Amino acid sequence: MRLSRKWLVAMRSMALAGFALATLPADSGAQLQSWRVGGAGLSFTSQALSQSGALEIDGGLQPLELQAGQNLIELLRASGLQWLNGQPPDFTAPGQPRTWSNDGLFNQVDGPLELVDGNPSTSSLSIFKAARNQAGAAFFWDLGAPFPINRIRFFPDPNDPDAFINGFQILVNDGESYNDINRPDYQLLRRVEVNRDMVVDIDFAPLQGRYLQLVVLSKAAFNLAEFEIYGVGFVPVASYESELHSFGSAINLGDLRLHATRLRRLIDDAGGDTEADAPAAVLQLRTGADDTPRAYFRRDRDSGAQEEVSLTEFESRLPRRALFRQDAATGQLLEEVDRSAYADLPVAEQGPVRDFVQGDVRGDVDNWSPWSPPLTIDTTGFVDMPVGLPGPREYLQFRLNFIGDADNAIRIDSLQVEFSPGLVSNAIGEVALASDPRPVNGVLEVQGGIDTTFTYDIRTEFSAGESGYRGLRLEAFPAPVFGGLLRGDTLTPVDDLVVEPTASGFDVLFAPVTAANNEPLRVLFNLRLLEHNTPVHAWLLGEGDAPPHPIRAGDANQAVTTGVINAFTVETRAVVGMELRPSIITPNGDGRNDLVSIQLVLAQFAADLDIDIEIFDFAGHRVRKLVSTRRSAGAYDHVWDGRNDGGSLVPPGIYILRTAVISDAQTFESSRTIGVAY
Repeated sequence: MRLSRKWLVAMRSMALAGFALATLPADSGAQLQSWRVGGAGLSFTSQALSQSGALEIDGGLQPLELQAGQNLIELLRASGLQWLNGQPPDFTAPGQPRTWSNDGLFNQVDGPLELVDGNPSTSSLSIFKAARNQAGAAFFWDLGAPFPINRIRFFPDPNDPDAFINGFQILVNDGESYNDINRPDYQLLRRVEVNRDMVVDIDFAPLQGRYLQLVVLSKAAFNLAEFEIYGVGFVPVASYESELHSFGSAINLGDLRLHATRLRRLIDDAGGDTEADAPAAVLQLRTGADDTPRAYFRRDRDSGAQEEVSLTEFESRLPRRALFRQDAATGQLLEEVDRSAYADLPVAEQGPVRDFVQGDVRGDVDNWSPWSPPLTIDTTGFVDMPVGLPGPREYLQFRLNFIGDADNAIRIDSLQVEFSPGLVSNAIGEVALASDPRPVNGVLEVQGGIDTTFTYDIRTEFSAGESGYRGLRLEAFPAPVFGGLLRGDTLTPVDDLVVEPTASGFDVLFAPVTAANNEPLRVLFNLRLLEHNTPVHAWLLGEGDAPPHPIRAGDANQAVTTGVINAFTVETRAVVGMELRPSIITPNGDGRNDLVSIQLVLAQFAADLDIDIEIFDFAGHRVRKLVSTRRSAGAYDHVWDGRNDGGSLVPPGIYILRTAVISDAQTFESSRTIGVAY
């Protein structure tokens, strides 16, 4: 499974004991519960907001698989194949399977779903039997997603066998190729100028198809009863997006637990698996504090400037109403999408309604998180890892994108999220320099690559029912080092602590804090900034298995004026720093100055770097290659013991330490001298 660095930092054990949907016993110290979709939990179908090419099979979610001789139209009809009176307004988005015709007479009726109802006795009747030239009549099918297809079959009403189409062409689009106005770029699949077959049955090499077009070339009247599409294999691209799930109140999310199975169709002659690119399912989640991730904007009539409309701005004076989105093609009223504050603006002032698109487009950022970094699942097995999303919040949504080919796919057998009530009603944090809690410009800036002492002030609020907390967790990159804990309105050191270093920082545990003894907290920690913008994340820790309670940025202490949890370096460009201690060594084995410590700091680098550290004598001959490797941004310690590549002590004298750090943009080189004496 391929994970981003954020996921890797969060990832825990891959072992998983079970997926029971239950509330843990009260004596576990937390009201830990589980919300599960798939397997023995809720069905994926019942929680779906949209599905394209993905079906629930045996309790799991997977790309649809076509079997030999299975009519794809039958499957699409079961999932809601729609007739459109006119072409759809959008071709590029995956979604509902649909069909339409370019004929005006045909479009006056509710739709020729009789052409795809599996019943040969229903047909287009006499619609295409008028005394006019029928050449150019066209039928279109959007399968909603690309499918592996290898056969097409169509025919007239068996009771009218002579009314078959005398000439035709079939065009296909793979669902990936579009022209400059985002219309499918069709490729010719088959052209038959003169057709004498009542039943047209065309076999062809398997291909990927989403859009199909049947164009009539003959002038003669015709009747069409059924159009059938066949294929074998998995849908190569499929997607699923869940509804917004409400937990009923604001909760903290714990671990994500997921099981996946790799599906393979082909077996080679020896009975083993054939070689193929690994299929994958890509999972993302987001959390929200209200029932829509959309943001609504007012447009100024004169300037065109856009201003976000508060969802509560007009609610005190305007009645709430149920407003629905109307499908542009069918006129059907779909799900409720609008709020009164936006809907009651004059039409000229109604600006865009925005949702997140990979975090690049602004949506309701105050109440909804962007989609989490993609978690790529490409093997059979279990995942058990923290969700790592903001909380406490009431709503959760997830989406899955499946990528594979006709012979390989991934099935998500079940997906489970642990949750429990918030430890407090509100937790606010604020990071500052210990030496400068009130910077003149309000910006927390320090020199990069230098150990610096910071403070993290925390203010918590309680309402009825919260259990409180008994510890704190701090994480950053690189890992911060604990320096101390103070508590109270007059901050006083706390001595009775348990500090546990972690891979990304530390946990500090102390006597339980409840509403009765709630006081301000301040954590002292040391951190060497290696990136221009370094977030310092913190959580409250509860009893037992309670998920950590996220701390959000804000005004936690009036004596501190930063209001942020991010620290910035003064430098914005890449920096390479190096320190030597001592500058003269005496490697005689007496334990004093036997080694030179070489500290290398790589700051503001986004990609891995090639690192070379070498020792040369004054004549320019290399005596020792210390390091030759690839490294990411960070701080690294190396030592030289005064020996050459053969392991022998070098003669006394002056030696040159040369360092080369090679990035995509440039090479950073430096030289320092080291004295060796005996």
